[in-house]
Amino acid sequence: MASKDRDPAQLAEWNALLKEALAYPLFGALYGRRSRRFGWGMEIPRGPLKFKSTKTPVALDDFERSLLIAAGLGVSGVHNGIPYSDSEAGLCTYSARFTGRPVPSAAGFGNPDLFYTEDSGTYLVSTRDAVSDGNWAGDRLTDAERLITTVKSHTTQLSDKRIELPRGEPHYSAHNAWNANVPGSTLFIPIANVSEQLLGFLFVIAGSGYTVWDDRHSCPAGDLDRFFKSGLLNPEKKYPHSYLEQYLLACSAVEMGDIGHNIALALQTIGLGGWFFSGISPFGLLGAAAAQGLPGLGFRFETNSQWGVPNPVGLDGRYEGYCPPYHRDMRAAVQAYHEFKFAAGGAYDPASPGPYADNAAVKATAVPPGPDLFEAVVAIAEYIHATYGKFPGTVPTIFARFYTQAHRLETAYYDQFYQADAYLPTHARNVERWLKKSGQET
Repeated sequence: MASKDRDPAQLAEWNALLKEALAYPLFGALYGRRSRRFGWGMEIPRGPLKFKSTKTPVALDDFERSLLIAAGLGVSGVHNGIPYSDSEAGLCTYSARFTGRPVPSAAGFGNPDLFYTEDSGTYLVSTRDAVSDGNWAGDRLTDAERLITTVKSHTTQLSDKRIELPRGEPHYSAHNAWNANVPGSTLFIPIANVSEQLLGFLFVIAGSGYTVWDDRHSCPAGDLDRFFKSGLLNPEKKYPHSYLEQYLLACSAVEMGDIGHNIALALQTIGLGGWFFSGISPFGLLGAAAAQGLPGLGFRFETNSQWGVPNPVGLDGRYEGYCPPYHRDMRAAVQAYHEFKFAAGGAYDPASPGPYADNAAVKATAVPPGPDLFEAVVAIAEYIHATYGKFPGTVPTIFARFYTQAHRLETAYYDQFYQADAYLPTHARNVERWLKKSGQET
């Protein structure tokens, strides 16, 4: 709905709710946060908490959804970068982008984005390269219509349907099959590109003289003799490959978890039910069962008899791994990553946005990786891909595991079974407002 078509009364209500959400105390959200799993239209069929909601599920509106997305993936201007490294002569160039967002990012790589699925369809929201947006707090978070318009400008609809998976195993954990991704709910799905994380870290650790050591095969990760001879790498400074990839997966998980937790905190401010959880299989959700008629998010998967699970490599044209099939080979992938950072418009282009008072002068001191370091990263990346059949070699190329769901809270369930503080005044107000809006007042 265009701005000119908005009901003035609706805009006034949204702006009042936005003002209320912005004024909500941080510690009130932290200590008021609970997993509130029971929403409108849900049912627990048996047991001591048996209950059936008589309410018809009602989806989130544009304002509610936009506020939650802003909490998890909004733009806060530019981050401060890493100011110094002993291993670099000029400005530290570890970060891949300078987009500031409400969540921290390992070394400023900042590659996670957000998918969501609801009654109206399935969507991708991307703000990782939205540094030119400035800080949303300056205007988008002071006017509901501007916030909605901004979020929509970063949103791509992938499907006009909610992702539907068969209830129960292997797609849903037993305790999530009854209430996860159900009508009326919005399921938020953070995604991280671990292949990008790995390339970024390979430049960092090789640039610091470490030798990536394949501890599974007890050898260097690649033919690295020439880099030992040049003095770039120290064969005695071993960085175990398995530890490296576990480290990067943990970094990705933390970023995704922070996105989900921020959304969960925002639920408290506007009185929506929901919770942060992991009980949906990421394989079905991403699309590993597409051949069985379950397209999920539509990600491309590769399989190998040596792997325990299929590997998601990317969503064509939307969110792609730094590896084949999206690049001819790992040399091409490394080259693409290098150009993303250092070519025109990249993070270290003096003309691109940054945090420094004299941005052009500070960025002009950044020294791109030299040929020796570039070739070392290529050699390591090629070795990992050739040895393990994928990149990274031991963890997923694209990672999904955690979700936050939002829905209308069934306060009648909590009134019957829980103590008086089971939900917040914001929840009571949201329920009262939406019972009236949906014509379900009793």
